[in-house]
Amino acid sequence: MIVCQCNILFRHEIERAVEQLLADDPWRLIVPSTVYHAMRMRGRCCGCFPDVVEIIAEVTARVRPEDAPGESAEANLRPD
Repeated sequence: MIVCQCNILFRHEIERAVEQLLADDPWRLIVPSTVYHAMRMRGRCCGCFPDVVEIIAEVTARVRPEDAPGESAEANLRPD
């Protein structure tokens, strides 16, 4: 599925870029401009950025399931 019409970027290309960014640094803050920079591209109209944010969240949840939404950071800090 094409996500970015301006750069003709497909979902799987964006997912792969996010996975690589997380492999390089699992705690890196990833935003659409980070993904585009990693792919040596630039957002043009930026209309796709909301979809790219959603893809980033999905891939991050898949790669780091322990940090999925719904888990509170405080729950992870409390001793068992």
